[in-house]
Amino acid sequence: MRFGLFWPKAKTMLPSAKMASLNPDPLDLENHLALARACESAALDFILLGDGYAPSSEEGSLIGFQDPSMHAIILAAPIIMATRHLGVITTMHTPFLPPAQIARFGSHLDWLSGGRWGWNIVNGYRDYEASLFGIDTLPDGATQYDACEEALQIIEAIWRGDGPVDFAGKHYRVRGKMRGPFPQGRPALVCAAASERGRRFTAQHCDFLFASPPSLADLPAVRTSMDEYAAAAGRKSAPEILVVADLLIRDEPGEGTALMEDLMGSVVGEAGKRWMGQMARLRRTEGSPGVFPAFAGTPAEVADQILAAREQWGLNGVLFRLPLWSAEEMLRVKPVLELLAKTGVWVPPEARGHSW
Repeated sequence: MRFGLFWPKAKTMLPSAKMASLNPDPLDLENHLALARACESAALDFILLGDGYAPSSEEGSLIGFQDPSMHAIILAAPIIMATRHLGVITTMHTPFLPPAQIARFGSHLDWLSGGRWGWNIVNGYRDYEASLFGIDTLPDGATQYDACEEALQIIEAIWRGDGPVDFAGKHYRVRGKMRGPFPQGRPALVCAAASERGRRFTAQHCDFLFASPPSLADLPAVRTSMDEYAAAAGRKSAPEILVVADLLIRDEPGEGTALMEDLMGSVVGEAGKRWMGQMARLRRTEGSPGVFPAFAGTPAEVADQILAAREQWGLNGVLFRLPLWSAEEMLRVKPVLELLAKTGVWVPPEARGHSW
């Protein structure tokens, strides 16, 4: 199994004034560095630095939801320097950054990290965000992934560093050679696609799919489709699937579950409504756009919940999202993973050469 953290780049990961009031200041860099060290101490495989450019709503900004928010590329550098083995995945949007710029940022983050950097490939779906870059309306999803495939082809050619790149496609034209350094190996590529076209792209090119089904019961269908797409692309195996899930650990039985219910119940108001509308579009669902899988309880209870999900639904990895985030909260994960190690379903990164 693989475990990562969906990085809390703002005051709160969810549109909740209550959660925001209980979380640290995201503009204090030491809070991020302490959390990064805690992630490494807990033996997570990696962290995912999501990103965005525009606030989702004025109501969200008032409570610190998505605004202010740390830039994934900038924040990656101090986190890399504060850790030794933790994988660091940064989000870069293909419509907003030219392929050569993505290649340049990526090669330097790979150099800075000693080869433990990865790219979260994102096309973007918010027109109000794209307008910051002079794009009035984003193309449809299929067109975006067509362009993304061209961009990836250019980026990987640049990363090889074996000569000038001469590419002429429908969406990009690039000629020339970039200065080094170049990645030491192929960086990890991940995507959180929900559409069929997006998952075909992920199955063909990526190492991980970050999936966000409303229920773990939806996971087998996701895996089946990814296996089919990977086979059609000529790959021997599909990307690993990591499920986005909320996590809350407490010492006493019942405490974590009760607190999780209370916190999730605070996602209300206009900020919550606007966020759920965006989630419905992103996750391509209308029935429960704001519902995510969750693990809550004591370390033993959470370990049992993960084991049960593995047994019943084939769960093989989790991208944890912390409603309450801090170094102290992350360190609560350590005994959970130690319990999973005892069962043999999880091997600590150190024992596998910190391989992703």
